[in-house]
Amino acid sequence: MTNLQAKLLEMFSWLTNFLKNENLRYYVISGTMLGAVRHKGFIPWDDDIDIGMPRSDYEKLLIKMRQPVDHYYVESPKDTNKDFPYGYAKFYDLNTTLVEDARKKVVRGIFIDIFPLDGIGDNLESSINNYKAIDRTNMLLAMRVCRIRKNRKWWKNLSVILGRIIPFNVKKLTQKLDELCSKRDFDESIYVGNLMSTYRSREIMKKEIYGVPTLYEFEGLKVYGPERFEEYLRILFHNWRELPPESKRNTSHNFMQIDFEHSFKNFEKP
Repeated sequence: MTNLQAKLLEMFSWLTNFLKNENLRYYVISGTMLGAVRHKGFIPWDDDIDIGMPRSDYEKLLIKMRQPVDHYYVESPKDTNKDFPYGYAKFYDLNTTLVEDARKKVVRGIFIDIFPLDGIGDNLESSINNYKAIDRTNMLLAMRVCRIRKNRKWWKNLSVILGRIIPFNVKKLTQKLDELCSKRDFDESIYVGNLMSTYRSREIMKKEIYGVPTLYEFEGLKVYGPERFEEYLRILFHNWRELPPESKRNTSHNFMQIDFEHSFKNFEKP
């Protein structure tokens, strides 16, 4: 386990205990769920943790952690910080520093991503139609905040360049994305999903796949994930049991600096 993974696991243990004590539902999702099932923990080359929370529980968490608890804090699009370029929430260790290489460098603590899980429709056709405005907004936000990368497909880098030309306010865009996603209730919808995910429309699935939060092992912790894990992982990753070729075993993040000992609040930009 890397030093970053060890710190994330420490944070994850605190967060899952907090959510349990507050009776708030959550699911490990995306690559974290894949790691829990296939590796019983982190995917070896992964460097993050993702959880999803039904919108009603997600909103309660934002209220409960509006102020720091111990040395942890949750930030979301509802906060006033103009340099927060995400449509979802992040759970930080306030005693650490992590610098992300976005278009404008984001300086915060080491984090866990917390996504709201929202309803999207009562049948697949209407769900895909309802998702279109969300997808457009999400892609606009990605175009605006991402940097050009050498290992990215040329047309994706072109979209990033175009995103720099189009004038719009990133803060307002994150809030618009959050508003669009929250229109339909998770518990009252047949189709639901993590609507801000990079997996885009693949995230749209029947709520029964999430089902009752079910315990899985993650590096010795017991954490909750989707009940019907086979279907969930097949929808997102297709042939999920097979390891990718070694050339594709790399992280999707570009962290410029990580400091496990000092708070980002004291960070001085060069």
